[in-house]
Amino acid sequence: MKRLLFVFVFIFGAVGMSMGFSAAEESADALLLEEVLREVVAQNPEILAAKGRSLAARERIPQAWALDDPQFGITRWEFPANFNILKANETWYTLSQQFPFFGKRGLRGKMADLERAAADEEFRAVSLRTVRLAKQAYDDLFLARKLLEIHHDQVDLARKFSQIAQEKFAVGEAGQQDLLRARMELLNLSNAVITLEQERESAAARLNILMNRPVSGLLGVPQAPTLPSSIPEMEALQGDAEETRSENRIGALAVQRGEEAIKLAKRDRFPDLTAEVGFMDMHDREHNAWMATVRINIPWVNRKKYDARIRENEAEQSRAEAAYRSAVNESRFKIKDLWTRFEASKRLADLYQDGILPLAEQSLESALIGYQTGKNDFLTLIDAQRNLKEAETTYFRALADADKRLAELEEMVGREF
Repeated sequence: MKRLLFVFVFIFGAVGMSMGFSAAEESADALLLEEVLREVVAQNPEILAAKGRSLAARERIPQAWALDDPQFGITRWEFPANFNILKANETWYTLSQQFPFFGKRGLRGKMADLERAAADEEFRAVSLRTVRLAKQAYDDLFLARKLLEIHHDQVDLARKFSQIAQEKFAVGEAGQQDLLRARMELLNLSNAVITLEQERESAAARLNILMNRPVSGLLGVPQAPTLPSSIPEMEALQGDAEETRSENRIGALAVQRGEEAIKLAKRDRFPDLTAEVGFMDMHDREHNAWMATVRINIPWVNRKKYDARIRENEAEQSRAEAAYRSAVNESRFKIKDLWTRFEASKRLADLYQDGILPLAEQSLESALIGYQTGKNDFLTLIDAQRNLKEAETTYFRALADADKRLAELEEMVGREF
């Protein structure tokens, strides 16, 4: 009897220490999702890097439109054989400028603008993806913490049941078997807390990283997800995603850029013009003079090079079209998969919230009263306790999973529901 009581004291102490350890690692303040997302958007390094790429692409547009730099030259004409250039008879001063064939600058500008639009869309895609990851990490943190709360509630119940079993055993209304079963239940609970703590720490670390905080920084208490009563039908979401999903829009921009690249490659077969003017200083002679020169390159000499460039851009444009069609098809599949999983998880959460959870709580209350009055045995009480734990765990897992699928749907269509 003394050994049995010692075991109970040891188990209660160990479980109590785990509860204190969990509470010490979290702030008591509420951790609001809106504040988390605001900090993620403002501080996340990946979002900031994508924003920088977008700004850089914007500055390439005026560069694409600009002419090449003009060139200024000085020529010393007819200096002595001893290479004394100070004794030259003439000095020519020239200024030249290259002018691309008509339309080339405009095509280069359009391509740069399309690249800028793609960079903007990539920035949007990175922002949406990072926000989605933050929402899912928040859900994981909520779930891990909620499962720890369920665990500690189960510990409190197990303590209560053990106390009742000891009292019944002391007056001869229960056997030693009930005490041993209570001991096993507490041992199982004490083993489970380690995994739950690891899941909570992992979720907290991911959320801290997304907010660009120290990985082990303290976080407040996350709030329960609030699911919308309904979302648009699957077909409507598929239509929206086809137009608004960032990957699709990037693909469409790549197709447009490919079309402009083909036009530019064909335009490169025409010559560019270089104009030059010069002033000739005759030094000791009576009359100075001006000169003018016009030059063109001759692309027809290297026709194979330009034909190969055209074929290269045509192949790249075909690849972009295929990639765009693939992205659209993937969007339709993903929307269907996520919509189905969201609806299934939401229905499961509603079922447990409205039906199974209340029944499990009533069953536990009935089993406890029955055990206290001797109408049922300890196994019935333990089964009712486990059923409640399983029901609570299933409910909160379904709730978190539905919110995570919702976050993915929001990323796909680019808006919140």
